[in-house]
Amino acid sequence: MKDGWVPVFWEPVAGTGERLMVGVVVCFAGQISAHRIIRDDALQALYGKALGRPQALIEFGLDDLRTVAEHRGLAALEGEASMGLTCLRARHTEPESVDDALRTAATMFSSLANIDLVDEQDDTDAPSQDEQVRHWTIDVRERVVARRPDLSAGFNRRAKFYPDGEPVRFGFLNDRAVIHFGVLRPVQQPSSLRDARARLWELARAQEAARRPHAALLLAVPRANDPVLGDQQRASALRNQREIEREADDVNIRLKPVTSAEEGAAALLEMAE
Repeated sequence: MKDGWVPVFWEPVAGTGERLMVGVVVCFAGQISAHRIIRDDALQALYGKALGRPQALIEFGLDDLRTVAEHRGLAALEGEASMGLTCLRARHTEPESVDDALRTAATMFSSLANIDLVDEQDDTDAPSQDEQVRHWTIDVRERVVARRPDLSAGFNRRAKFYPDGEPVRFGFLNDRAVIHFGVLRPVQQPSSLRDARARLWELARAQEAARRPHAALLLAVPRANDPVLGDQQRASALRNQREIEREADDVNIRLKPVTSAEEGAAALLEMAE
């Protein structure tokens, strides 16, 4: 069974459409596991002293979904429901461990997750900026290729700035667009900012070497109204996004901030077609 994970959501009040990401079903090294990822304090804020009831419901639902995945595979979970929990499609982001899959899920969906999975790792265990960008690129690529299989060859292509120079790898490259992927993470924002600046520099050099109609940094950013963000994180993310926008304008590169892989795929298709 291919490594991957499935995000699991819960609608506390049926029919409202307001969903919280509460868990993840993970397949790694042939083993299926289910993990409650929503923080206890988030449930306590909703249910107070009765928090044990939703905890038990979520744990039971996740265990049921794990059993389904064990018998039918991760792909079978898409649209599956149990105890009010529902699943999105499986994500095959090439996790390096179960913890890596959980951190990626928490980062991509910015849920009310236990940020300990993301924010309190030591330097050797924390996912690097490159890992986050790789996961983000894979998720966008899946959506683009599903619509336009012919664009598959444009991903992870190399180009030279100078005839005798070393080739540089870009997230996407064809005769219409040169695109880098970036991630502005709610945590570890300084490394995200440094990475974005480096990618802008490479995009500017690529445009000097061969002008294309579009040169852009496709940047995954947190949602402004994301409940998991603290006031300081939200202000810092907005400030850093504006700084990246100014620096992109200075070198005539387009910044495309998006909040989901679906938006990212749509933006890439608009430029690449």
